[in-house]
Amino acid sequence: MDFMTFFKQVKSGSLNNLTFITGDEPYLIDNLTKYLSDTYLMGAYRDFNFTVYDNVVDVDALINVAMTLPFFDSHRMILLNGSGLLKTVKDEAEEKLINFLQDIPEHLYLVIAESELDKRKKVYKQLVKLTDPVQVARYDRGELTKWVAKRFKHYEKHVDLHAVNYFIEMINYLSPESNINLYDVDNGIRSMAGVNEPITENVINRYIEVPIEHNIFKMMDAISSKQMSQALLILNHFVDGGEPEIKIFYLINQQFRNIYKIKLLLEAGHTSATIASKLEIHPFVAKKAGNFAMQFSKSQLVKIIERLEEVDLLMKSSGLPPLVLIEKVLFQIYEIAK
Repeated sequence: MDFMTFFKQVKSGSLNNLTFITGDEPYLIDNLTKYLSDTYLMGAYRDFNFTVYDNVVDVDALINVAMTLPFFDSHRMILLNGSGLLKTVKDEAEEKLINFLQDIPEHLYLVIAESELDKRKKVYKQLVKLTDPVQVARYDRGELTKWVAKRFKHYEKHVDLHAVNYFIEMINYLSPESNINLYDVDNGIRSMAGVNEPITENVINRYIEVPIEHNIFKMMDAISSKQMSQALLILNHFVDGGEPEIKIFYLINQQFRNIYKIKLLLEAGHTSATIASKLEIHPFVAKKAGNFAMQFSKSQLVKIIERLEEVDLLMKSSGLPPLVLIEKVLFQIYEIAK
């Protein structure tokens, strides 16, 4: 069951005695479980009837609390919130937990919200049989755009759609490799809440750490504008910040290959929007790479890619320090771009 289907269900007043929530977005999970406790327990006695376990709990202790009758309410609620119990429980304790899950008392709402799971375990398989697991997935671009705009409004900051989209690109939530969650995104928005000026790209750049994928473009800007000293400063900033040299080289290589592909597509009449979809890259990246595509000829880009391939082989076989090889290829790109 997806997040919104479940939310509509519980909003209508239907909550099962056993709920199993899993997913990759702790912000949404925390807000969902808070809604459940606020809605299904009487506020005056909530503290007496609501128990949260966010660390591994002894199964006997859990069952003892679960069997305790609620205090001046029809139900009590237990929340396992990232406790790790489903991953660590074993042997007799696991069998005991499975038996309990099959016969939960009527007065109990047991909400299990766990992201660390071992799907081979019997208790996990039993949960899947007993419930329709609620999958709380990360937001896609459309959902994130609406949510970010609402959070800026919550902090009484007016932003236009361009600023929202730029913020989303800079916060790097949508990258498949990103470990940024909505708590991090909200912290970024909140950091700008006290700014006494419109939220622009410059303001966002002051408050949000720009991902290396986008900062690579600054290095390329410096090279194309004949500022090699600035390009080397940016490179050293990456290295001093702990970015692996291999990753830096990979991103440079990747961006020039994207630029070449985009140049061909632009010449074939495609727009930056269709190019982003065709190459499966962010529109921001497609737009920036498109700008670079106008600064280089096809023959220049072919030469640059050839040099990058040579450095790639040297990096894998020569034993030379990667940083030296990256500096070398930056100078070669600089000479080609003249």
